[in-house]
Amino acid sequence: MSRHHGYLEFVGGRDLSTPLTSAFANSVEWCRKLTAQNSAMYAVPAPPQIAAAFVLQHLLSIPAHACAFAAATGPWRVDVGTPDDPALSCDLAPGLYPERVGFRHVEPATTDREIRTEEARTAYRALGTAIASAYDVGVKMSSRQRLGMVDDVWEMALREARAATGDGWGPPVERRSCCLIYALPGCHECAGCPRLAAT
Repeated sequence: MSRHHGYLEFVGGRDLSTPLTSAFANSVEWCRKLTAQNSAMYAVPAPPQIAAAFVLQHLLSIPAHACAFAAATGPWRVDVGTPDDPALSCDLAPGLYPERVGFRHVEPATTDREIRTEEARTAYRALGTAIASAYDVGVKMSSRQRLGMVDDVWEMALREARAATGDGWGPPVERRSCCLIYALPGCHECAGCPRLAAT
């Protein structure tokens, strides 16, 4: 799986430095550090809403990429565990995004790629919805933003996985959620941002 991904390394059979439960439990501190990093990088006080959106996106990307890349490169299925005991972990890069994703177990899956992709999406969505629904870093976030990001992150991970295995990129994902990066100096909306669709 790792050789197909542009920046993530997948590590099987062991836990990495930060179990997903710990990453989630420490998301307030993760947001604080990312806000400070953004403020220093852009030389302005960064709105905390940006870090809040990015940290949720990063949390969701851990199971999304593990599931999507296993399905695309398989026939495998990654065990993501349960919301109470997710079987995933990560190492963060200096930029405070996941650079390694660890999983404890991988199992054989059907050779039918579409079936195993749908099974992977179902497993991801159960965990991702639980993460997004419980996410609280002291910043107001609508249910549309939260649950929209669950679907957006899956579609982006699957798009990357399919492109990495020869299916081409296709159009950008038309997102329901916004990462708010446009609020920083010199930045603008991402391709597929809902703000662009509204103009």
